[in-house]
Amino acid sequence: MNYFFFAMFAIPAILGTYLGWRIRRAFGAMLPRWLMAWYVFWPLVIIIMASFPLAHYSSRRYGVALPPWLLLGSGTLYGALVMGFATTLIVDALALIARCLPFLRGVRAYVCRHPHYPGFFVLGVTVLQVIWGLHNAYTPRETHYSLTVHKPLKSGAQQLRIVQLSDLHISRISSVALMQSMVERVNRLQPDMIVITGDIIDSSVKPYFDQGMPRILGGLQSRYGVYVTMGNHEYFGGGSPQRNIDAYTRSNMRVLRDETLYLDDPGITLIGRDDWSRGTSFAPSSVSRDFAGKRASLAALTARADPATPWILLDHQPREIDTSVAQKIDLQFSGHTHNGQFFPLNLIVPFFYQKTWGMLTEGTYTLIVSCGFGTWGTPLRFPAYAEIVVADVAFQP
Repeated sequence: MNYFFFAMFAIPAILGTYLGWRIRRAFGAMLPRWLMAWYVFWPLVIIIMASFPLAHYSSRRYGVALPPWLLLGSGTLYGALVMGFATTLIVDALALIARCLPFLRGVRAYVCRHPHYPGFFVLGVTVLQVIWGLHNAYTPRETHYSLTVHKPLKSGAQQLRIVQLSDLHISRISSVALMQSMVERVNRLQPDMIVITGDIIDSSVKPYFDQGMPRILGGLQSRYGVYVTMGNHEYFGGGSPQRNIDAYTRSNMRVLRDETLYLDDPGITLIGRDDWSRGTSFAPSSVSRDFAGKRASLAALTARADPATPWILLDHQPREIDTSVAQKIDLQFSGHTHNGQFFPLNLIVPFFYQKTWGMLTEGTYTLIVSCGFGTWGTPLRFPAYAEIVVADVAFQP
């Protein structure tokens, strides 16, 4: 975790230094002299770039109750910083290419005389990304999938509607109204089953109770129940994942911890795995003994399952896909990736996961990865969006 917090401060420092240098070059002649003085400008840059990591670090590490508006503002500012850095880098790369093209010599000379023009362009593009990102984060969409599992249901039913939620990241900046709207929307879909693939809470279970989430999420309705699996954020919050599990139980959710559960009606087997981070350096060192050690292998869990029944796996992170295929899993639901959440992370995440969003099929195996409903860190989603997954699953021999 020390590496994580180091990165939280190091990355904004790099981004802020580069952007500060480019802002001085682009707008130095237009801004007041007192603002451009190094003893004013650079301390201001430091304050801006450190606002998010300081707010997040103090809130998570020491439980400091900062105002929600400060957390929301610093998170938005951080997202703008990252987007602005990426956009500036692209513009600078294009400028380098233009230097090698003789027919653009006139354009290059004009831009050199008016450096504020590309500066305003980058600023405008960044502002548009932030506005779009806020819109996507607070305007949920439904993503519908139709797929077939090649096993029959014992009940004789031909189809089940499974609604997946993932990565709610409930924290002090979560919108209660948005969560209430989500529950109403899910219930209108009339699901046969609801699965939540981890990271319901963000870093502490306290906002979950303060905002009345046991009652709100307890209103989720489905024919065969609501099932939850552990995410990496379930291990945060005072090193006591059991508090989170108890909270979910109070919301009428069944938490599956390395568990194989057979549902007699409709006749399917649910397999819920603890998160991949359990027992690794990515989990907090203060985690309780009940969660020490690595998670159970998928082979050990499938050994308890009836192969004649459809196997549905809930696993927070879309890792070990080859293992799921080898163990003959029929359908897997995952989340965690947020599909990068915002630019340019959406271009980086695919290097770490085979599938970052959408549906993947290999033989009789199907994987659905949700980009999630909530946000982590910055309340922005671009080009990703807040998502409710609706899977209409046909069961045929």
